[in-house]
Amino acid sequence: MKKFLFLLFLIGYAPAWAQPSSVTVGEVHAVSTRMSPQTLKKRFLLKPQDPFTPELYEKAQDDLHDLRVFKKLEFSTQDRDGKKDIFIQAQDGYYIFPLAFAAGGKKSTAALSLAAGNLFKQGESTFFFAGGSDDGFTAMAGASLGDNFFSLGYTKLNFDQRFYQNGWSNTFGVFSTTDDEDEYANELLSQTHTRKEQLAFTYMHRFSRTLRAFIRPEYVRYSYSPSGLDNGSHNQLTLGLRLTDDVRKGANMGALSGYGLTDKKKSLQNLPRARQGYAANLFYSAGGRWTGSDYNISKLGLEAAWVLELKNRHMLVTEMRAQDAFEAPFSDGVLSSDLLSGMGRYDRQIRGTRGAGAAASFIYYLLRNNTGLLSLAPFYEIAYVYAGGRYRPHSGAGATLTYKLWRFPFPFGLNYTRNLQDGSDQVGFVFGGKF
Repeated sequence: MKKFLFLLFLIGYAPAWAQPSSVTVGEVHAVSTRMSPQTLKKRFLLKPQDPFTPELYEKAQDDLHDLRVFKKLEFSTQDRDGKKDIFIQAQDGYYIFPLAFAAGGKKSTAALSLAAGNLFKQGESTFFFAGGSDDGFTAMAGASLGDNFFSLGYTKLNFDQRFYQNGWSNTFGVFSTTDDEDEYANELLSQTHTRKEQLAFTYMHRFSRTLRAFIRPEYVRYSYSPSGLDNGSHNQLTLGLRLTDDVRKGANMGALSGYGLTDKKKSLQNLPRARQGYAANLFYSAGGRWTGSDYNISKLGLEAAWVLELKNRHMLVTEMRAQDAFEAPFSDGVLSSDLLSGMGRYDRQIRGTRGAGAAASFIYYLLRNNTGLLSLAPFYEIAYVYAGGRYRPHSGAGATLTYKLWRFPFPFGLNYTRNLQDGSDQVGFVFGGKF
C-alpha cells in the first residue's frame, strides 16, 4: 500500500518535462483561387501557436465551410517538431443569386431578393431584400465582411388593428397572410387604423467564434386614426449580446451556382456521436427625449435555444424567450408572437407588459440523399403575457413538412398549426419561412 501511495506521489509531482506536452498549431498553409492566402488564413479559426485539438480543428473547418463560397475545400495536417502544420486547399468563386416569390391567402404578399458572395474576394456576403403585401412594404440591405455585419432596413405599414375579448388582437406585418376579421367578429371590442414607419440600422461585431455584440438605432413613428393611443415618435436604441455555437446550418445562397456544397458529403454521413449546440441573445432597448422619442421606453429581452443533434442527424430543439417592458407605451408592449418560436402561424396575438415563452420541436429526416432532405418537424409552443391584471396564455401545436434541395437554398412545404386557446386551425405554405 505504501509503495502504491509513493507511486501516486511521484506521478502527481513529476517534473514538467515528464508530463505529456500539449500539441500546438505550427504553420498554416493556404492555396485559393480568388481570395489571397492571407485572407483565407485570417478567416480560419486556428492560428500558429494556438492549442490544437481535434474538436477545435473540426470547428475551424466548419467556419470555412459556412462561408459558402467554395467549390472545393480540403484540409490536411502534418506533424513537425511536436506541432501540427495545417494545409488548406480551396477553390473559391463568386455568385449573384436573384429570387422572387409570392404567396396567397386571405392576404397576398410578394418579395424580391438579391444575394451575392465573394465579389470582392474577401469571403463576404451581401444581400438586398424587398417585399410588400396588403399591410405594407419593407426593404433591407446588408453586408457581412470578416468580423463585421451591417444592415439598413425600412418598413412602412398601413393596417387595421382590431382588439378582442381576453386580450387578443390581430397579427399584422408585411408577411402576415392570415386575417381574423370574419372568424372573430362576435368577439370584437374595438379597432383603429394604424400606420407605422420604421428605419433601422444595425452594426454587429464578432469578438470571438461564439461571442458577438450589436447596436441598433431606430427611427419609429406611429399614427392612429382616429387620433389616440400613442401617436408620435418612438425612436429607440437597442444594445445586445449574442453567444452562439449552433449546429444548424444557415441558407446557402450560392448553392444554385455550385458554391457552398463542400460539406455535403459530410452532412449526409452519420455523426460518430451525438453533439449539442446553443444560442443565446440578450438585448436592451431604450428611448426617451435623448433619442427624439415622445415616450420613455425601457425593455429587456432574453432568447435562448439548445439543440441536440443525434448520430443519425435528427434534431431536438428547445427554445425559451422572455421580455419585460419596464416602461413602454402601448405600441412598444410585449407581443406573444415575439415570445413564441415562430414555428406556428396564428390569426391573433396578445399584447402585455411582460411575458415568457417556451417551445420544443423534433426535426425528423424522412429522407436524406444526394438530391435533398425531406423532414417532418412536430412542435409545441406556449407563451404567457401579463395583460389585464393577469397572465394570459397563447399556445399552439402542429407540424411542418418540408423538402430542401442541396442546390436550392430554401426549404419548401406545408405547415399546420392549431391554436390551443381558441381552437382555430391554420394551414399554410412554407418557403424558407412561414407566411
